[in-house]
Amino acid sequence: MVCSKCGAELKEGCVYCSKCGQEAQIVSEINILEDDLLLDLMDEKVSPDDETGGVKPDNTPAERERLRRREEKRREKKRKKRRRTAILLVVILAVVLVGGVSLWKYQQNHSPEYLLTQAEEAYGQKNYKSALEYLEKLYALDEDNVEGLLLNGQICLAQKSYEDAETLFLHVLELETENQEAYEGLIRTYDAQDRTDLILALMDGVTDEEILALFEDYIIPTPQIEVESGSYSEYFTVKITAEKKTLDIYYTLDGSTPTTDDTLYEEPVEISEQGTIILIAICADEDGNCSEPVSAVYKVALEAPDTPTVSPDGGQYTSPVSITVSVPSGTTVYYTWDNSTPTASSSRYTGPLEMPEGNNILSLIAIDEYGMKSEVLKCNYIYYPEAADDSTAENGNEDASAGDDGTAEE
Repeated sequence: MVCSKCGAELKEGCVYCSKCGQEAQIVSEINILEDDLLLDLMDEKVSPDDETGGVKPDNTPAERERLRRREEKRREKKRKKRRRTAILLVVILAVVLVGGVSLWKYQQNHSPEYLLTQAEEAYGQKNYKSALEYLEKLYALDEDNVEGLLLNGQICLAQKSYEDAETLFLHVLELETENQEAYEGLIRTYDAQDRTDLILALMDGVTDEEILALFEDYIIPTPQIEVESGSYSEYFTVKITAEKKTLDIYYTLDGSTPTTDDTLYEEPVEISEQGTIILIAICADEDGNCSEPVSAVYKVALEAPDTPTVSPDGGQYTSPVSITVSVPSGTTVYYTWDNSTPTASSSRYTGPLEMPEGNNILSLIAIDEYGMKSEVLKCNYIYYPEAADDSTAENGNEDASAGDDGTAEE
């Protein structure tokens, strides 16, 4: 309790104030607060900065002391109030800060961008376990997050979990059919398993040039056919080459796409038939992976060689004459004298022919290297030598008679 007159603290059990002698009266804390409120309202009249605390010179000492104490108490309460306000503000700021941090952490843990960033940082540090934990949280928010799936695939590759990596990259391609990173991941996955066949199969249907460029190191180059498609009037050979010496070449001539079970190219291909020939060739590596096929179409129609010419080309003769034959280029000429059609088994013309006596028909034919035959040339030669004169004949007869006679005489 305090004195109602001077405001001094009253000791417990005291009836009079030890300061001013005023009879003790109980002053409740409510009254004190009311007095404080009144003092606050009087601030305009009594300035807190006034060292006298509103004490006037004509006041009694007891009143001045009471007013001074009251002023000190009022100031102390103001200081306490300011301290309480400051503490309250600090508490409020701390609560706000803690709440803000908690909210920030909550938002971060529920932000796909944040989770992906953290997973990428962990992956960069090769902390795959932590990266996968962040990705699991990411999938809970967005199970088809493409960037997360790609990163997960890279982690599987680093851990040599090729089946899981393949599944993840293929899933990305289901979501984005031309995702270049997914193609890169699959190529790395198959390459790590030496599955060039799967890499080449993956290329089927790809039209994007940038994605196709990813397959350049795995594409088996097509062979080169040196004879172009076209029409030909003679037989010929075709040379086929491969860009790499380690590649084998296989080919067909019936228009079917060759496999490694077809004819292995070892020397130039002979085109030795008439008609339409479709040559198709492929290259294959040591694992049996094949290139795209290339083809050439040849239409072969051989021309018959020219008919040989002779000099003389027939007639009647009484004296022997040599017969010469002009042989067409690239052919061999065969002949007969009995009017039969000559073949490659007949007599071969090698030089001028002697005209036989009598009435004979010379038949000639030219055959080229491909077995093509010319038309048969027939020439009629009638050769009879002139008869001897009469005197010569008589002398001959006489000689013969003389001989007979002599023989008989002997």
